[in-house]
Amino acid sequence: MAHIPSFPGVHFGFEAVKELSGELKNRGVDRPLIITDQGLVEHGVCQQLLDALPADMAVSVFDEIPENPTIAGVEGALAIYQAKNCNGIIGLGGGSVLDSGKALRVATNQNMPVIEYLNDLSKVTADVAPYITIPTTAGTGAEITFGGGIHPETNAPAMTIRSIHVQPDLAICDPDFTMTLPPRLTAATGMDALTHCVEGFLSSNANPPTEAIALDGTRRVVDFIERAVEDGSDREARLNMSMAALQGGMAIYMGLGPIHALSMCFGDSPLHHGTLVTVAMPAVMRFYNGKLADSVLERYAAAMNLRADKDAGNRIADAVAEMNAKLSLPSTVREMGYEKTDVDRMIQEAYESPFNLASPIRPSLADYEKLVTEVLG
Repeated sequence: MAHIPSFPGVHFGFEAVKELSGELKNRGVDRPLIITDQGLVEHGVCQQLLDALPADMAVSVFDEIPENPTIAGVEGALAIYQAKNCNGIIGLGGGSVLDSGKALRVATNQNMPVIEYLNDLSKVTADVAPYITIPTTAGTGAEITFGGGIHPETNAPAMTIRSIHVQPDLAICDPDFTMTLPPRLTAATGMDALTHCVEGFLSSNANPPTEAIALDGTRRVVDFIERAVEDGSDREARLNMSMAALQGGMAIYMGLGPIHALSMCFGDSPLHHGTLVTVAMPAVMRFYNGKLADSVLERYAAAMNLRADKDAGNRIADAVAEMNAKLSLPSTVREMGYEKTDVDRMIQEAYESPFNLASPIRPSLADYEKLVTEVLG
């Protein structure tokens, strides 16, 4: 039986940010807090957003969200929110900022430490602050999803925040806000979108409309990611990658799988999530080769403009490895600088990951031993 989820509202396209003022007014927000990172302030992206808001609006800014979201970052934003008597949140950034906003919208209305509701998600209720997201990368899908990860400390494994109540109220996906994204992050976040599309599509959860969305997102990544990396001012490429990211976020609603389980077992480090998942994708596609029913690998291969036959899993794996090489992305986690050697812990964490729940085939411990060894390098 198919379950068709409800996504947040979305304004999409160049100049979509012009809708922000009206959307804030509709929600009674006249003292918003913008959460972002210092890089987006330095590159003028935050100012670009401020310029789109009424000059007389009492806007506050917290620009200290770290590269990977932490409780300390959320608490720092909360202190400004309370000190400035804010009444709504705008998340401007990539996945770290947008996931931080999900935790923040709970913290603003709950008289408890952030760690308390991360430890017990039943304490997350509908009593949350208004939250609008504006993604500045094209890949995480965090602008519309109802889950995320928050690290209790910088290099500690992430804790899950997952509840329909943390789902953003609205996403404003304006490709103008991705134009300054540097090539390496364009590549890594773009390939992150591809992993969301493939794992959502292959998920054991039936959802034909979202499966079609995932295939369309895949085609956009394949057709436009190299152009976006080579020329950040290519507006057509940026628009299509922004749409692919949004479609990948929709695909996440069907569940993820071993690609993300593997990425999480290396999450006790400051390594970039998008790069981790794209490094893991070829190994998982090889694992799936010849094992999945209903020609799903063949259908996915066709969306990637590959020959759709019984070797489709291997073809997908080889194509992704080739894309990574062309985009100057690493092929193993060791190439990313990961130095830890406790392989048994990595295997166990990957095996026990809740990401396996929607996998079309759940890898065994022995399977994960092979997968971790290949991905680790």
